[in-house]
Amino acid sequence: MAASYYVNTFDLSENQARKIWREIVDETYELSSENSEGSDYRFSTRMWFAPNILFFSHRAKANTIVRPSKLIERHPTRLIKVKKFSSGGETIQLGGEEFQLDGSALHFVDQNRPKIETYTDHELVSIFLPYYSIGYDPSTHPPVISISLESALGRFLSATIDAAFRELEHLSQNENLALAESLAGTLKNVLISRTKPDNYTNTRNDQVISIKGYIEKNLKNTWLCADRICQELNLSRATLFRCLAEFGGVNRYILSRRLNKAYRDLSEAQPVRGVVKAVAERWGFSSQAHFSRVFKDEFNVSPVSLVGRWVQKPFCAAATDNAHEQGSISQYATDIAALKWAYERYR
Repeated sequence: MAASYYVNTFDLSENQARKIWREIVDETYELSSENSEGSDYRFSTRMWFAPNILFFSHRAKANTIVRPSKLIERHPTRLIKVKKFSSGGETIQLGGEEFQLDGSALHFVDQNRPKIETYTDHELVSIFLPYYSIGYDPSTHPPVISISLESALGRFLSATIDAAFRELEHLSQNENLALAESLAGTLKNVLISRTKPDNYTNTRNDQVISIKGYIEKNLKNTWLCADRICQELNLSRATLFRCLAEFGGVNRYILSRRLNKAYRDLSEAQPVRGVVKAVAERWGFSSQAHFSRVFKDEFNVSPVSLVGRWVQKPFCAAATDNAHEQGSISQYATDIAALKWAYERYR
């Protein structure tokens, strides 16, 4: 089944809840006092991992969060967030415009733009997807796209998203992959049909999308390299390197994606003999020594120190909710670590 992580701070003080929320999102959002007057950062959230997708079920008090330019420059988050409110809503101030989001529509929101988000008391489900997985181009697509639930398309998407969330706890690993690819494909087709003009021609972003998609599907293959990508996608080396220049080049991008996958696998792994070697081989590293060295360079921790960091007892909704209502935040240590990683590293 899809791994899930849960935090509930409603039984904690506002200051404790704010501290936990800050710990999770500190490098993604800013919770400055000047923007948070009247905010209450108590919340309850559950997150599920799927291949290249994050699923969130979230309930929170009224609050304001800020995504400033300085954090985008330091920690770009090239993700689209699809939001479906069941109660409450938010106002987004972005680029001199104001957008009202509520339960009357599904909303596609670009996470990599400076904005101020002011929420009422609210409950929603949301899905984070990388740009490339749904063909989003920030240079041509608007920052917020809303699809009314009164439309046939809106009702279809709403039902599809509801069905995905219902099944998350019951899917096998293969089914989880199929669901993620199917949902991303559906959202991509909707985005393209709603926003691409008739006279649209190929742009570099289309090439970036194709390159990233190919790399993501082949990260486990040791043969993955610039020459193979050029051959399979019919690209020149100059085009390939130009498309991934902002990520440090082709090899750096591949290494970063493999290390992030390995980080999650190690954190969720049972502490058994040989697990570091197995994870290294799974993600295309031929040498455990090389893997350990580049891993520590990337994250400033050794692979072995991460093993089992997020491991939890088998999920039982009733037992988990009852225990978490007691207000002892120490039991959320693994969940907070996973949520923090998701916000900082899920790119």
